[in-house]
Amino acid sequence: MRTPLLLSFLLLSICLCATDQRDLDSLDYYLSKKELFDAAKQERISRIRLDGNNELLFDEYASYIYDSASMYSLRMIDESLLSGNKDFRTIVQIKRGFLYLSGGLFKEAADILEDLDLEGVSDEVKIEYYTTYGRLLYDLSDYNHSDLANEYLMEGNTMTDNALALLEPQDNARFWYLSALRDMKRQNYTRALERFARQLQCDNISVHDKAITYSSMAWVYRLQNDMRNAQHYNILAAIYDIKGSTKEAVALQNVARVLFMEGQIERAAKYIRIANDDAQFYNARHRKQEISELLPIIEGEQMRQINEKNRRIETLSFFLYILLAIVIAITVVLYNRMTKLSKAQHTIHDINLSLREANKIKEEYLGTFLCWQSDFLNQLERYQRFVKKKAQEKKYEELQTLPQQFNANKKRQEFNKQFDEMFLRVFPDYVQQFNNMLREDERFEMKKGELLNTELRIFALIRLGITDNEKIAQVLDYSVTTIYTYKTRVRNRSDLSSDELTQRLMSIG
Repeated sequence: MRTPLLLSFLLLSICLCATDQRDLDSLDYYLSKKELFDAAKQERISRIRLDGNNELLFDEYASYIYDSASMYSLRMIDESLLSGNKDFRTIVQIKRGFLYLSGGLFKEAADILEDLDLEGVSDEVKIEYYTTYGRLLYDLSDYNHSDLANEYLMEGNTMTDNALALLEPQDNARFWYLSALRDMKRQNYTRALERFARQLQCDNISVHDKAITYSSMAWVYRLQNDMRNAQHYNILAAIYDIKGSTKEAVALQNVARVLFMEGQIERAAKYIRIANDDAQFYNARHRKQEISELLPIIEGEQMRQINEKNRRIETLSFFLYILLAIVIAITVVLYNRMTKLSKAQHTIHDINLSLREANKIKEEYLGTFLCWQSDFLNQLERYQRFVKKKAQEKKYEELQTLPQQFNANKKRQEFNKQFDEMFLRVFPDYVQQFNNMLREDERFEMKKGELLNTELRIFALIRLGITDNEKIAQVLDYSVTTIYTYKTRVRNRSDLSSDELTQRLMSIG
């Protein structure tokens, strides 16, 4: 049944409850098969067209495509005029009135139905007439907001009573539908629902009639403010509209309206667009007008939600960029600190290596010094005993000559050799690395049996940390001038500056 758009919104706002998701899933399934049902409809029409039965073609197109149905109704009129059969002429006019009614042309439908003469027609034709005329009057009552609405309702009830008077129950689907319709219009909703349910049990009910019945039941539940059941039966009506390829329908539009009120905007927009496509396909004027009022509202809300979602995304993106900037800043700070820490660790590592190297050098030198000092003390003791013995024996002439083992030059040579061996054990590549600091033609070549020469020995002491010329002179038993002269000669043999030479020397490992 129909209701004005504003009244529908008012009724929906009174009592809303969530639509059952299982119903929506079922509806979505049949919507996904919509093209298959339409294809079957077209195939059925093609087969009928081969037989040239205009009445069957009209019935197929009546709720499918208005213009095609109109064309076949005109052909039926031509046939009826030639037939001379009053029942046929009357039923053709009733069908054309029904077509005008389906297309929203209420005045044109009324003009046809009001002028029909039922004298001498069969009961079946009268039932069809009263049913169609009753529906027209009910629709006029629903769409009319003047005092005439109640008058149309009363006249519609009279037409329904006239049809029922000619029908027998006996599991007749049309009887139970008209009975339920009469009870609904008289606000006996409980009995109306019972009779609609009885109609659905009839064997002779069509798919299209089931869609109409479910839609009517939804309307009854809506009048009772039971929106859950109203939505459930609207969805069933929409499913049967899809199964029957009915394009002149209101169920899916009603489902979309409820979903919109529930806040399911995206799904509501999807359904209202499909309903609009069907209305455009059928060319139902009143359906297009109804949807034209609802479609912009739903699409506007959908656009508003999309814009709101975009604004939220932009806001979230802004905060994410800020967070990203903070993370990057923290990462940079941590990286710098880690870099400094790494450098400090490398420095500590280098210091530890230097300390280990210094300890190694100290250990080598300490061992060598102890051995050399012990040997020196032993020799000194032997010299003291020698002197004491010669003094006691009064052999003073022999004291003028020291024993062979106390030769100072020999001891110096032994000291130098021990120093060279010890130093080269610690720095085995010393000679080669030192030569790399000199010009190629100025590099030192060791004589046979020679480990270090005087120049290399002086810089070896510097590598060990003895940088004072006086100390170097004392160790090697040279004058300070001699040490300075040797150092100057070596620096002259290199292209490096004094500081660079010293730096390279201290890096020898």
